Amino acid sequence: MLAVTMTLNFIATVYHLYWSIYEFDSAVHFLGGMGASLFFLWFYFFSGAFSPQKRSLPKFLLISILGTMAISFSWEIYELVFKKTMVRKIDYPYDTAMDLIMTFFGAITACFYGYLKELKKADFYGQSQN
Repeated sequence: MLAVTMTLNFIATVYHLYWSIYEFDSAVHFLGGMGASLFFLWFYFFSGAFSPQKRSLPKFLLISILGTMAISFSWEIYELVFKKTMVRKIDYPYDTAMDLIMTFFGAITACFYGYLKELKKADFYGQSQN
């Protein structure tokens, strides 16, 4: 997922797709949110770095959303502080809000995907989700 997002970002930057295709930026943020969310879910639940006893939907949502949005907010602050944004000042609040919203939707999508895979795995092995 990270490689796809980075490749799309590179292509968009080279060919000015962020400025010529209206929603390209939103699609890249959505995919970035999915990638970050999947990373945080893997790291917490499956990497072995932690020993989570409970694999419930609220726990999946918490890990997924907090991790992903921490990265997203940090990136938006970085863009603001170091003036790395390419949008006009008048459009900045809208652009930032859309970036955060699409990242959030990507995180939610990946979270539900991960949780459904976990349910399927638990059902296959006859394990309880509590």
